[in-house]
Amino acid sequence: MRRWDVDERGTGIADGSAMEPQVTALLDAMRRDGWVTEQPEVHLLPHLRRACGSEWLLMGERLLDDGVYEVTVSLSGDREGVHVHREVVRLLSAVAEPAFYVRQAGPGVFECVTGVLDGDPPGFKSHGHLVRLIVT
Repeated sequence: MRRWDVDERGTGIADGSAMEPQVTALLDAMRRDGWVTEQPEVHLLPHLRRACGSEWLLMGERLLDDGVYEVTVSLSGDREGVHVHREVVRLLSAVAEPAFYVRQAGPGVFECVTGVLDGDPPGFKSHGHLVRLIVT
C-alpha cells in the first residue's frame, strides 16, 4: 500500500525513535495532576480570536469536564481548494507553546496538546492545554 499518491518505495528510511524521549517527556507531563491550565477562555481564546482574522468564524467554545477546551470554527466565504489541515495548524499555532502536537482525529476534528515542559524556555512551571478544534 502506498503512503501517499506518488509513493514508490512503500517504506521509509528509519523508525521514529530519535524523538521518542521528547514525546515521552510530553506524555509524562500530561499525566501529572493539575498539568492542564485553568481558564482557557482567558489564556487561549483571545489569541484564537485574533488568529481567526477574516478567514475563520469562531462559532463557539466550551471547557469540558476532562480539561479539553473545545472550540468550533467555520471557514468564512468560499474557500474551495483550501488545505484545511494546514489552515487548522496555522490557527492553532496562535496558542503554541514549546511543546506542540496536532492530530486530525476525524473529519473536521483536530486535537491539540500544547504546553511547557520542565526546562523549556522561558522557565515557567510545566503546564499545558488540551484543545479540540471542530471545523464545521
